[in-house]
Amino acid sequence: MLGGIADSVALRSPYDAVVQISMWVPYDGERLRRTVQFILRPQLKLIRILGGVLIVLGLALVALDPSAAMAYGAVILGLVFVVAIAPITVARAVRMQSNVIKDGCHITLDDEWVTVTYPLAESRFRWAGLDRVIETPEVWYAMFGKIQAVPIPKEPMTEEQRAELAAFVNGLQLARK
Repeated sequence: MLGGIADSVALRSPYDAVVQISMWVPYDGERLRRTVQFILRPQLKLIRILGGVLIVLGLALVALDPSAAMAYGAVILGLVFVVAIAPITVARAVRMQSNVIKDGCHITLDDEWVTVTYPLAESRFRWAGLDRVIETPEVWYAMFGKIQAVPIPKEPMTEEQRAELAAFVNGLQLARK
């Protein structure tokens, strides 16, 4: 017996990756807007599809009876659904966020927790509750449910930290299969 840590490391499987990352993340309004868009994407897609259906039905009604005011109303409402609802919804959701987040946050990632600490608030999520991780060029979205996403930005990380997190996430996803 070699004792303590050496034994526990030797007994780890390749999927038991270790992660220990701590970083300060300044507030970025554009990242917040992209995160809100990402989270609302499925709902907004449905609204856009319904808008397209309204446009097609309205145009069909106009073709059948050009004097039907309801047909033009359906086309206009469909255009609003397709073009205006998504940006308005995202802008409202961003405006509704607490001012606490505008001070930036400290993100700590370890083997068990994702911890996001603001000057006046803190959120903790166990990796065990993770549904999936979606990677974009700028950020990893740690999805805890369908609409609870913890954005983990790549910019404040070093290349080594990015590789460490990628290996850890891959290990988590492989262990769940």
